[in-house]
Amino acid sequence: MKKWPVFTSLLLLPLGFVHPCSMFKITLYGKTMVGNNEDAWRVNSKIWFEQGKQGAYGAAYVGHEDWFPQGGVNEAGLAYDGFKVYPRPLHRSIGGKKMGSFPELLKTILRQCATVREVKQLVDQYDRPFFNGSMLLFIDRSGEYLVVEADTTILGHDQKYILSNFCPSITPDLNAVPIGRYQRGRAFLRDKADTSLRFCTAVMDTMHECRPGLGDGTAYTTIYDLNENLIYLYYYHDYRRVKTFDLKAELAKGDHSIIMHTLFPPNLEYLRLTRYKTPVNNHPIEVALVMIGGFLFLTLPLFVTMFVRNHGFIWPLLLVINAWLAWYIYNLLTNRTIVYFPAPYDEPGRWFFNLSAWLPLTLLLLFIPLTIAATRYIRLSPNSKLIPTALFSLNGLAYAILLCLFVYWRLIPFL
Repeated sequence: MKKWPVFTSLLLLPLGFVHPCSMFKITLYGKTMVGNNEDAWRVNSKIWFEQGKQGAYGAAYVGHEDWFPQGGVNEAGLAYDGFKVYPRPLHRSIGGKKMGSFPELLKTILRQCATVREVKQLVDQYDRPFFNGSMLLFIDRSGEYLVVEADTTILGHDQKYILSNFCPSITPDLNAVPIGRYQRGRAFLRDKADTSLRFCTAVMDTMHECRPGLGDGTAYTTIYDLNENLIYLYYYHDYRRVKTFDLKAELAKGDHSIIMHTLFPPNLEYLRLTRYKTPVNNHPIEVALVMIGGFLFLTLPLFVTMFVRNHGFIWPLLLVINAWLAWYIYNLLTNRTIVYFPAPYDEPGRWFFNLSAWLPLTLLLLFIPLTIAATRYIRLSPNSKLIPTALFSLNGLAYAILLCLFVYWRLIPFL
């Protein structure tokens, strides 16, 4: 347990490179309202409705093109949404059922449970180690809420509750949470509470994310009136326009789904996002990065061999640059939200990751000097020039392609 303060500090890092969300609930005079912002750089987000069968509750779900139920609400007035958090060491398992499909578990909960106490009884039957790195918040019609972490469940009944991407079980000081949207929401709700749609929309507006320039950020917002079974949907942080769904009326139509952006007038920021090419939504770019990263990695032993045979400062310099670039490309392919954040990015405690934010600028500044040095080396080399010429040419082409992508993604600081 002495290790927990260390891991708490890791969990409280700004979540610039995971899937961020924000959620709140207010219960006042017997009415419970729930709001959620889905902060994701995804297109074609959707809402879909699934009827209850054989006594099960029908439900509405929200998510993206992969059909993963990121959030939802059922006929009994039980709502939930999911959050990404940093993985952490878990308490030892005490046995229990093995969990199967995570999406199916979420749907099972909404089909079978009406209250958060029923949810707790169900989820506590399962070992949840693979759930590490994720968290769920459930709220029912009475206003009770349940936080589900990988090894902990927290039941609460505060009149107002707000949550974002951190684990409450190991966060003793909420003032220390360095997540801007969370602290903005806390400040907004500190001295006031209201269950009107206008007030709840203002909370979500206060907590939404929007990057300068591209304007990307909160993909959609849902506000649930758990007592009236109403769903209010806002798309792409435009809080002037709302689409209202009566859950019972929608379920009466049978199972169906709707692409969210088709419900609203054209949104210029959303259109810019659809045209923004990344390794996620553009397969040629993804393949190009894989090929360039593989090439840069394969050059490393060649540069060592060339240095042993011919010496020269350029070989160890290229060795360091290519190794660093190969690692940077790996991060672009695995932490795919990097291309949505302005450089230089900064995550406390990850000094090498933060240092890599300066790599695109370093490559830009060294590109011409390296080209001149390579040309001079080949010209003055007394040995065969075929291998170094081919190696330098392909290496230079890889650098040029990467620089074009870095400029397009605004990964070069000060540019």
